[in-house]
Amino acid sequence: MLMDEGYDVIPAINGEDGITKFRESKPDIVFLDIKMPGIDGYEAFFRIKKIDSDAKIVFASSYALENEKYKKAKEMDLCGIINKPADFDEYEKMIKKYAKND
Repeated sequence: MLMDEGYDVIPAINGEDGITKFRESKPDIVFLDIKMPGIDGYEAFFRIKKIDSDAKIVFASSYALENEKYKKAKEMDLCGIINKPADFDEYEKMIKKYAKND
């Protein structure tokens, strides 16, 4: 739905792929699902923050949050969480708040 609205989107098939693509392209904002094949969204979050502590990351998930990992992510400037299923407006709100206006 983001591509349909004209946003540049770099999809990843799992957490490792997401980290690789983040390193290569440094996107303005990252949307991470918590449950992914391979490493989970929390681990991907922590690895991306090691690459760039200023990375803008939002969790998007239909799963319950793991309290300790979520608390640590919040302390490391997690931008927010979108509960799935979510509509386009919720994603766009995060994009407008955290992405650069180029």
